[in-house]
Amino acid sequence: MHTVRVIGACLVGTGAELVTVEARFDRREKERTEVTITGLPDPVIRESRGRLVCALEASGLHVPNGRLFLNLVPAARRKSGEVLDLPIALAAAAACGHMDHRALKDALFLGEVGIDGSLHAVPGGLAVALAARNAGIKRLFAPPATAREAGWMDGIAVHGARHIEEVVLHLSGGQPGLACISMPDSESELHAEAAAKSNGSVRESLDDVRGQFAGKLALAVAAAGGHGLLFIGPPGVGKSLLARRLRSLAGEPDRHERLEITRVLSAAGQWPGGLARERPFRAPHHTISYAGLVGGGSPPQPGEITLAHCGVLFLDELPEFRREALEALRQPLESGTILISRAGHRLEMPAGFQLVAAMNPCPCGYQGHPRIPCHCSPLVVQRYRQRISGPLLDRIDLCVELDVPSVDELCVAGGPERGPSHAEWRERVDRARRRMRARLPPVLNQALSGKELDHVAPLSGEARAMISRAARSRGFSARAVQSLRRVARTLADLDDQADIENKHYAQALGLRASTT
Repeated sequence: MHTVRVIGACLVGTGAELVTVEARFDRREKERTEVTITGLPDPVIRESRGRLVCALEASGLHVPNGRLFLNLVPAARRKSGEVLDLPIALAAAAACGHMDHRALKDALFLGEVGIDGSLHAVPGGLAVALAARNAGIKRLFAPPATAREAGWMDGIAVHGARHIEEVVLHLSGGQPGLACISMPDSESELHAEAAAKSNGSVRESLDDVRGQFAGKLALAVAAAGGHGLLFIGPPGVGKSLLARRLRSLAGEPDRHERLEITRVLSAAGQWPGGLARERPFRAPHHTISYAGLVGGGSPPQPGEITLAHCGVLFLDELPEFRREALEALRQPLESGTILISRAGHRLEMPAGFQLVAAMNPCPCGYQGHPRIPCHCSPLVVQRYRQRISGPLLDRIDLCVELDVPSVDELCVAGGPERGPSHAEWRERVDRARRRMRARLPPVLNQALSGKELDHVAPLSGEARAMISRAARSRGFSARAVQSLRRVARTLADLDDQADIENKHYAQALGLRASTT
């Protein structure tokens, strides 16, 4: 009686942790088959005992009378999900003598097993492939859909199988090898998708927004430099309409970003059916809970800030969100990660999102409206705006007040158009991003450190005096001053200029309206 070890994985947050399935079989002819699973399995895994025995029998892998003991290592960590079905079934088959346990070494297995032995897709293929590659594992076996997802990870051979019998025969050398999903095929698909995307029309175009030149400029600055953005204005001026155009203005994610987006979405059970084609845009309602926004639970689950990784998090009606949830955004906005600590769990998840928010100028929404009077008292307006803390506002680089557009601006035909078209804005943003990445790859201006900022955005005497006066009169913090310099650098990049001029600092000040 020997111990068989098979490597599987469990999903934790947006990543995966390797799990070793240990199996031993004690044949006892006069006893019925008994299956025991230890190592803190959840109900899904515990219920798999009868299902897996049926699957093995249906595949011609008879489980003799006796005791089959299965242990999940590490034993002190709770295991969950159906992703361990396949490694448990293979460990049982090897322990019962149906295959050589040495053929199971240096490979990772994942997939749900039906009672007829068929393999069903599971989430997290890309996250599991990354964990396997980091552990030095060279082969991965999974159902076809999961294998196609895992195949985007280079450095590991991925095999897709539709039935547990195919895996056993492949490892035993009893049939031609299972197809290996290789990176060249994935790269070809990537280029084909990009070409198809470029030939399509733009769904979220700035051309749909009439007027609002200041809002469009702020959106271009945010898209180019990765800056946070807050729109303030009465209902119906186009705050949400503008915010939803940021994703298309920022351009397509590169291959690394697509892998990151896919890994996060797949581990959360939202696999897009291939490599993600566009940046996520998450717009949770203001009634969302703390855990729903930043993540949490037991076991920890990703929140909206993680699901918006490499994309946009749009918070409409910003003052209506719970204060404790908004305050939890402060650290992720700077670090790009969120650390979730719960009893028995300490997990860091990615949260590299770009924040775009919108709010009314007052509770009724009509303060400063040219035609509709506002009935809110100054104290009520102050309390409304103070629902958003100063430290959070300090981390939002751009704050723009939107005016009510005129009827002429809203007219579809014959009205005056202001500023560049969507294609022209997009070209300026792409050109600015190329300048940034050529200067300090792959850092966008929003992430410039103080030392890098001194190098790429030195302050002249006149510009320093301008910022000093503004800092004194408007009470800017040190963070706000550095933010102004980053925005000015982005404005110069949008103008395709190597040096920052005084007009860029003036524009940066104009794009940081007071919220008090």
